[in-house]
Amino acid sequence: MGTTLYAGAARRAINPQLGTGMPGLRLFGAPIQAIESDLTATVLVLSDGDSKVVVIGVDLCITSVPEAGRLRSAVAEALGTPVSHVLLNLSHVHSSPALPEFMAMTDSTEDVPFRTRYEHDLRRWLAEAAVEADCRLQPARIGAGWGESAIGVYRRELRDGRDVLGEVPDHPIDPSVGVIRVDDLDGDPIAVVFRYSAHPVTMGSRSQVASPDYPGPAREVLERNLGGLALFLQGCGGNVNPRVGIGYEVDCRDTKNRVGLELGGEALKVAAGLRTTTRAGERRPLGNVPNILFTPWEPVHGDTCTHLAATETTVPLEFDELPSLEQAREILAHWQRTREERVGGDALDWEIRSAKKYELWATKLVAAVEDGHPTHDLHIQAIRVNDVVIAAMDMEVFFETGLEIHDRSPLPDTFVLGYTNGCFGYLPRGKDYPEGGWKIDESYAVPDLIPQAWAMPVILHPDSARRAVEETLDLIGGM
Repeated sequence: MGTTLYAGAARRAINPQLGTGMPGLRLFGAPIQAIESDLTATVLVLSDGDSKVVVIGVDLCITSVPEAGRLRSAVAEALGTPVSHVLLNLSHVHSSPALPEFMAMTDSTEDVPFRTRYEHDLRRWLAEAAVEADCRLQPARIGAGWGESAIGVYRRELRDGRDVLGEVPDHPIDPSVGVIRVDDLDGDPIAVVFRYSAHPVTMGSRSQVASPDYPGPAREVLERNLGGLALFLQGCGGNVNPRVGIGYEVDCRDTKNRVGLELGGEALKVAAGLRTTTRAGERRPLGNVPNILFTPWEPVHGDTCTHLAATETTVPLEFDELPSLEQAREILAHWQRTREERVGGDALDWEIRSAKKYELWATKLVAAVEDGHPTHDLHIQAIRVNDVVIAAMDMEVFFETGLEIHDRSPLPDTFVLGYTNGCFGYLPRGKDYPEGGWKIDESYAVPDLIPQAWAMPVILHPDSARRAVEETLDLIGGM
């Protein structure tokens, strides 16, 4: 491994063709009618002269693991680096297009070409940005720091004895704002990476626009005041919404900007305090002026790259108890009838989408019961640059899980992400399950208890989050 760190960054706008649908069954399911602000993909390439790792922040809500794999492969092929060295983090912004697989079966025949074209365009845009970032590689130094922001609120509210999607202002969250500053050797930013954990839904579903939501204005705060490119990485926001709630108005720009400015301001404060090329020396008098001591800033010397590595693993997770085959087939027949009735009647669009999704889910349920012992693959990736680690999973991870990994990691500058290299369902902890256990015939309001939306046969086993923690820590420890 080389002893010099090289870095380069580039960006592409990734706006869809108008008419491309958003990802959603009840909310955020309409076609995009306008571009509120550019959706973007920002690529940071890091190299030691021998190997390269790539960190991508992209304004998308959901991609399947295979779709994300195709996007990562396009970047890896363009740069001649292994796919395991490419990290693709979704901001999870709901005001963005859906790729084909999440909306499979729910789309009309007119919808599919829009999504298929968008996935094709994304592969090209990401590869172009990666090549441009690679061409900009220059010697660099990195630093990391942490701040706090209260823009998030815990969203699993207990009301009348039932969990609902709401707000619990006095419940803890993960307020941490993690910042990685990547500078050239003059101390000027090449890129600033910042991580926070909260759903980007300030732009509500009534807006029907493409928007980066609060990460957009937060990035602008950093770029206008520091320079370089800013990458937002979504942390573990599976049970956290913005403090301002989900946008209700048709025009939610004012709220989006306020939340973004608040987060961006905190990230700017942390980034402005990071010095990568100088450090405080011993206090000393200025010339012959007695009794007044000054602190000089002295150049940092030595290697700029001590570690550069990436690795990933796959962990098969168990599902909770499956129903009988007879019950599964009855559920499938019910949703087949429901879909036919709604399509042939005067049902609303979201009611038809939901029926189609539930029919797809019931098909998967029958197949899982026939299999007898289905599992779900959790993909975990870790990237280490010097003493900074980014650990990521491809699910909607709860903030408590992210905090546990951070607190137990051997390296304090550990940035834990969900929504990475695809996104397939929620990863609640055992203690987050309903009292008495999850029921297949129960109607839940909290999204993390509705695996049907992801066409998962049943909810994951309550031990899944604990296993994810241990496997992630093992992966970090092995680096």
